[in-house]
Amino acid sequence: MVSLQQYSPTMTKDYSRISDTARAMNAMVLPRMLSYIRRISPQIAAMSADEMFVISDFGAADGANSSKLFEAVIRRIHDVNPMLTIKLVYIDLANPANFEAFWETSTLAKLNNVEVQYIQRSFYEPFPEIENKLRIGFSSTALHWMNAKTVGTDYFQHPLCIQPNQLPDLERRKFAEKWIADWRSFLKKCSTSLVKGGALFFANLANLGDGRWPASSGYNNLMKICQELFEEKKLSEAELNSIFIPNYFATPHEMSRLLNEDDLKCFAVNACDSLTVPCAYFTKAQHKLDNPQERSRLAATLAHVTRAWSESSMRIGLKADNKELIEDIYQRLQQKFYEKPEGLSYQYCLLELVKQI
Repeated sequence: MVSLQQYSPTMTKDYSRISDTARAMNAMVLPRMLSYIRRISPQIAAMSADEMFVISDFGAADGANSSKLFEAVIRRIHDVNPMLTIKLVYIDLANPANFEAFWETSTLAKLNNVEVQYIQRSFYEPFPEIENKLRIGFSSTALHWMNAKTVGTDYFQHPLCIQPNQLPDLERRKFAEKWIADWRSFLKKCSTSLVKGGALFFANLANLGDGRWPASSGYNNLMKICQELFEEKKLSEAELNSIFIPNYFATPHEMSRLLNEDDLKCFAVNACDSLTVPCAYFTKAQHKLDNPQERSRLAATLAHVTRAWSESSMRIGLKADNKELIEDIYQRLQQKFYEKPEGLSYQYCLLELVKQI
């Protein structure tokens, strides 16, 4: 029997060590955050020592990816008001032990007047801990995950594809509508968390058209592998149908259209910019692919990165007595990347939203 476990996708514990492409987004976000801090410097300077400047990372994994970004932001805030306490709130479904291991040796933990809280919770849940306290909200490579708790266990299934962006337009529509509903709900929760004038900085993984959606080579290879295993009778028809990754890469148009809805007019949209971050691993290796060792090293890295964000979802579709097949899946993935090296480029829509009422 295929698992009926509720989807709750999490990154593997070493995701932050292999997310070079995701971390590259920080360089794009930082200038916008620093510009925002300059604009609100008078308010920061006027805050008393017993107030807190709250910053949150939604879908934070272990916290490492945003650490350099947050460090730069904190130092700039303390340039304005050195005695102000800054509280970092990390929200994610992942095991807190991974965050605790990161925090123990983090530069952030050594900064003066910095407090931290890790909340093991979906970012689709309410956040009473930060209600009307949040001043900066951030998320990178997280907000494409859909809320699995609002649908039945058979919702995320398909006999051929393993991810919504692989589907034809008509079949993909139900996932697009679900993502829109989920994200609308998330933004409404954010609006209650933010203070007036507070800002959200989201690097949303996006579908930029013409097959340009994030890490499509990884998803497409996994889809082919599932078909191969089914043909070899190592994967049942029920498993093939149930293996599905519950995320959706929206287009910038879908995002901007949602932000124009009347019940989200509390946000001023300061930015909605499309951009591509080239695959950090492929870029370094693309001129060395004639070397079998370099090619093998790249294939192993690409398979490892793909595994970090897909394994928890892939496992859910496997029968209880077939979980060991997961190793075969990712060994085959490494071989496919060796035979045809393809980068895991990330397409983004970079959003800056400010609560104005």
